[in-house]
Amino acid sequence: MEKSRKDFWWLILIGVLVVTISILHYMTPTTEGHFHLIYMQAYFMPILIAAFQFGVRGGVITALMISLIYVPHIMLQWVGDTEHTLLGALQIIMFNIIGYLTGLKAQKENHEKVKYQVAANDLEKSLEKLRQQSNELADLEEQLRFSDRLAIVGELTSSLAHELRNPLGTIRGTVEILNEELPEDTKKTEFFQILVQETERMSAVVENYLNFARKQSEPASQYDVREIVNNTCLILASRARKEQINIQKYLPDNPIFLKGDPNDLRQILVNLLLNAIEAMSSPGQITLAAKLSVAKAKLVNSLEIENNPMVLQLSIEDQGPGMAQEEIANIFKPFYTTKKGGTGLGLGIVKRIADQHRWEIEVKSLPQEGTEFILSIPLTSSAKSSAQTQSSLLNQ
Repeated sequence: MEKSRKDFWWLILIGVLVVTISILHYMTPTTEGHFHLIYMQAYFMPILIAAFQFGVRGGVITALMISLIYVPHIMLQWVGDTEHTLLGALQIIMFNIIGYLTGLKAQKENHEKVKYQVAANDLEKSLEKLRQQSNELADLEEQLRFSDRLAIVGELTSSLAHELRNPLGTIRGTVEILNEELPEDTKKTEFFQILVQETERMSAVVENYLNFARKQSEPASQYDVREIVNNTCLILASRARKEQINIQKYLPDNPIFLKGDPNDLRQILVNLLLNAIEAMSSPGQITLAAKLSVAKAKLVNSLEIENNPMVLQLSIEDQGPGMAQEEIANIFKPFYTTKKGGTGLGLGIVKRIADQHRWEIEVKSLPQEGTEFILSIPLTSSAKSSAQTQSSLLNQ
């Protein structure tokens, strides 16, 4: 559009020059020969402008148009003056030659200009590609550094787990002896059961670290999510009370059954709740809620859920300082932490477990408005949850 407008104004200028010079030719008496010589040279201006702007076609067409206008002036006004007639004819020939040669030169220059511009654009694209490759290489180097650090941590963890296995075995054996010796009423107390369960869980965690390099088959056990949530909150209740933090639970009345290793879900909840407690520097409340909803299309497609497109959502919301978007983008990276003395591994473990089970974890946070972690667990046929139970939960 811009080029068409410019071309239009150039055509107007060329036309005005041709018409003005031609009028001067026809209105100036033949006795004023020196003026006619000036007008003849002035015709080169529109020819050159047309040649530079429109190439060979512009220069030749303008030259031909001037020739047609100028020929009657020679034939009618310079009758009998052979010298001026020959001069005019030679001038007409020069108009056309100059129009063609100048247009050809300008056309070649424009072609070279376009060629160089294309080369410059290609070079710019190549530079942009090199920048992207450079950024990718920088990311790969960063990942390699992380891998080296993870390898070191893995070696240390294996050594630590190996050293912990023996005292844990001793503790577990002691608990089993106490379990046999203590009266039945004492063994049934809530805290003794927690001691037994947590000792077994610690042993399972140590074994898991020791066997991390080997692919483990998921235990085919069924558990109630509400039981895991209640036990986890009970374990962390003392820590929360010290910080003057209340953990408020909102759980459905009906059971929510999952199939797999309950320690995985427990480990996620422990890390998320500890993270929420440590994020709050003043008394407040942490809200833990469980609900069922329709699975997102992404989860449905990835897990091929056909008859049971449901998802369990566990949300943990604190009243801490919140996070900026830059922090949210990095919180699941190993060793990234904003806490003084933090290791940056807690949320990394949460993400690893969630990815292993193809669960989805989402973070909602704004500065000074707290943080909410939402864990979405698709309920496939292996969840053993009846359609009637799910429907009643949704209606609550």
